[in-house]
Amino acid sequence: MALDGTYDREVLALDPTPVETERLRLRLFEEGDAHAMWLMLSNPNVMRFIPRPAGTDEAEEKQAFLKGLKEGRFKFFYAVTWKSSQHGTDETALGWVLMRPTPDGRFVEVGYWFREEYWGMGLATEAGRAAIEAARKTMGFPDHDLFAYVLRGNEPSRNVLRKLGLEHRQDAVIDGDEVWELYGPGAEIYEETVRFIHKQPETIPVEG
Repeated sequence: MALDGTYDREVLALDPTPVETERLRLRLFEEGDAHAMWLMLSNPNVMRFIPRPAGTDEAEEKQAFLKGLKEGRFKFFYAVTWKSSQHGTDETALGWVLMRPTPDGRFVEVGYWFREEYWGMGLATEAGRAAIEAARKTMGFPDHDLFAYVLRGNEPSRNVLRKLGLEHRQDAVIDGDEVWELYGPGAEIYEETVRFIHKQPETIPVEG
């Protein structure tokens, strides 16, 4: 585990060069992604394992996204789209992958979120692998500093983390009776990191 401040959010950033996989293209967020974000925020099934209610006000949610984009809150997010028309016809972002230093700077967190119609297609695993390798080039983190956490019961997300090489390390009870499973491949994952994350102001939720 790295020392506090090793991965500094204020200093680090993702490379803006798009990343491509067999089917997908990963790029930084743009204003046009507000609609895709709304499609996820407003879907109760997508929001099932996210600790906030599903969105009900499209204009408000889109405004919050655009404000966060302007303020640089999404500099560690990759929007995920099809690489070419031969892989799909939807031009709206399919979802996103997060590669962001934790607030204490001890880990780099991986998370992902996809629209329901694209579940079960292996997109989170494909995009996650590409995002990890791309982010590693700019942040220089070893495998044992990669970190993720999910709410207990989120089996699809757990399966993705296993495919990405992250192992379940321990559980943490956060915000009452919610049990979060903490993942990392080679380091002891400390509960206080998740507690620290939950103290930070966030508008857009993250699903690991």
